[in-house]
This record gives sequence, C-alpha cells and structure tokens, in this order.
Amino acid sequence: MSAEQSNIAVNALRLACHCKANSYSFSAATPLDSTFTDVRICQCTDCRLQTGNLASWFVRAPHKPFNPKYVPDTLKAYQVDTSLTHYFCRTCSSQLFRREDPPDGDGEPEFWIFIGCLDLPPDYRFKISHVEGIEEGSDGGLASWLPGVRYHGKNGVTLKDDDIRGLESSEDSAGSSGNAAGDGETEDDQLSDNGEDGAGRLRGECHCSNIELRLSRLADNNEYKPPLIYSDNTDLVIPYWTPQDQQPPIDHENPWWIRKAAPNSEHKRFLGGNCTCTSCRTISGTEVQSWIFVPTNCIHIILPNGESIPWPSRETLINGSDRRVNRIIGVYKSSPGDPGVIRGFCKKCGANIFWDGLTRRNFIDLSAGLFTINGTKQQEWIEWWTERVSYVEDTKGIAREDIGLLVETGIREWRKRSSFV
Repeated sequence: MSAEQSNIAVNALRLACHCKANSYSFSAATPLDSTFTDVRICQCTDCRLQTGNLASWFVRAPHKPFNPKYVPDTLKAYQVDTSLTHYFCRTCSSQLFRREDPPDGDGEPEFWIFIGCLDLPPDYRFKISHVEGIEEGSDGGLASWLPGVRYHGKNGVTLKDDDIRGLESSEDSAGSSGNAAGDGETEDDQLSDNGEDGAGRLRGECHCSNIELRLSRLADNNEYKPPLIYSDNTDLVIPYWTPQDQQPPIDHENPWWIRKAAPNSEHKRFLGGNCTCTSCRTISGTEVQSWIFVPTNCIHIILPNGESIPWPSRETLINGSDRRVNRIIGVYKSSPGDPGVIRGFCKKCGANIFWDGLTRRNFIDLSAGLFTINGTKQQEWIEWWTERVSYVEDTKGIAREDIGLLVETGIREWRKRSSFV
C-alpha cells in the first residue's frame, strides 16, 4: 500500500429528513472529492415552484440511492418534466433526491442529493459551485444575495456580479399595474407581467398547480392588526438570543408585519425574509428557506375546481375536517423541539407551503418561491428584511456555515443597491 493510499479513509455522507422516516448513508473516501461538497444551485421556475423556495440546492450523489423502479414507500416521486424527477418525504415533505434521466433515454440516470438534509464528515464545508437558471427570472433572484459566486446564464454562459445587478435594475423600473381580464378569462385566471391577477391580487402556486393562492393587499387598519391578527416578535427582526426584557412589545398601531409602501406606490407591503434554521433546512431540503409573513385574512385558496375559499383555520388544517383542503395540503406536526408548530406542503409535488405556531393568531408564514411565477422577488408586494438571516447561528461550526454568512453579507450589500428597500 502506498503512503497516499494509507492516508485515505472511508467516511459516510449522512442524509436524513426531518421526521427521520428516510435515512441514507453514502460511503465516500476522504479527503472528500469536491463533487460531494461543491453545491449546484438552480433557481429555474421548476425548482422555485416545486420546492416553494427561491432555488434548489444539491450535490452529486456518490451512488444510486435506490432503484428508480422500486421507490421506497417513505418517498414520493414527482415528475417535474419528462427527464427530471424529484423525491420528497411523504410525511414531512423534505426534498431529498433529484434524478436526471438522459434526454435520449440511453444510459443510466444521474442522482443528486438536496443538501438541506445532508451532513458531511467533520471539518468539511459546502462550497457553492455555481448558480444556474438565472435566465428564467428577471431580477437576479436568489443570486442577488450570493455575491462573488459563479453564475451560469443560458447555455452555460458565465455571468458576473455586474450582470446580476443589471437584472436587478430592470425590476426597479418595472411597472406595477395589472391588466384587465380578457375575453373568456376570469379575474382569477388572468395574470399580468408582475404576477397579479385581474383583481390586483398576487398569485402564487406550486409546480403541479394543485395549490393556487391569492394574496390581497394589506391595509393600515384594524383588520390586519392586533387583537384580530397577532404574532410575537420574529427572530428575523429581533434575534432569539435577545433577553426578554430587552425585546420590544408588539406595537398594536404599527405591528412589524405591516411594512411601508414601495417607492411610487401607495400599497403597504408584507415582510419577507430568509431563514437558515435547522428545522426549515431539514424540512425544505434547501439551505435557505424564504418566507413571507401574512395575515390569513389576506389569503384565498383557489381549489382545483376553480372555487375560491378563505385560508382555513389552524384547527381545520390539523383535523383535516375540510376535505377540499385535506385533498391537496399535507400537514406535518413538527418535532418536540418546535412545540405546536405545524407546516404544510402540497401532497402531489411536495412544495413547501406554510408555517404556523402557537404564538400566532390568524397569521402564518408562506413560502416565497410560490409567488415567483413571473421570476421576480415581488418587491412591490414584499419588503425583504436585510439586517439579518433568521437563525443564521444554526449554521455556525457546521458544513453550511459559509453559506449562512454569504447570504447575510449578500442581502446587506443588495440593500445598498435596491431602490425598493
């Protein structure tokens, strides 16, 4: 045995979803090949709508985790297109695997691992290889918050930071008025370039369109304030480690979730932000979970039959008492570490939909990626928080520490460039 061979050890890459119904171990020699640490990020429309986030994050699998002809009962397969399949946990909805089939059907499929649930051996760090799918958005998307990495445009053309900033400026100059519904279209059906329907509501949907949402505008009146609507402080704005006696009380006249209008607009906005907590990461399968904080009286569900209904109560979701909703939304009661937390996902495609907790009243978080149908971060509707990434402390000292810090740096730099902040 050579000296070089004697320095090689075999370690395991471990993958487990949040509920632990799915657990995999991949043997890999260390030093690890960069194939298993260099992260590919895709922010194409398919990835945004299928995960509910602004992008998918994955690395190449060391080997095939299972025979695609015999999918484990704990996984659900969703065919994104003719040559692409994603696999997610049936219970907690964690995105786990991506299978890419050869276009001509000749050859073996290639498996990728969603890294949100993946642990590397000690002393190894994930590193972003590149961001792709940028051409399917119009304002840079998540790439705006990932400075200095490689960006791949259409046909693999390399883009630079200045190219991404050029895309950002295009949204700054975009109009915000919707179009009237055309012949044969209802206000629910019609969608303008800025993602609004004919009634001026923001449209969101998952990849399979089983779950379709409409958000109406916030207003500065009691209908959207305590006591009818309530949430305690969010870690995004007030870090969880802030002593209780130093946390500001909820301002009943100016609650934190009603945000100022965008420039040249009279409409109040929702607050949006990014989270890297362990729970969000291992339930979404992505490194960064992007949320919008929304009073439920702003939300309507458009059922598959076209019927529009208000967002159901927490009790209705938990009990599954509305069959119309229960058919399409899966509800996952989180772990003892998150007492009272429930999360929802599309039962068909696995898209992450919402978060709700015991300290909330008529108020939930919605996955921001659902509302990027037109490829933008919807800054006419959302004020993105740029002071902090929520629970970035959860990434400290582990494989994804550099990613959390990069996103936090990126949003702060973006704040200086954006006229919408």
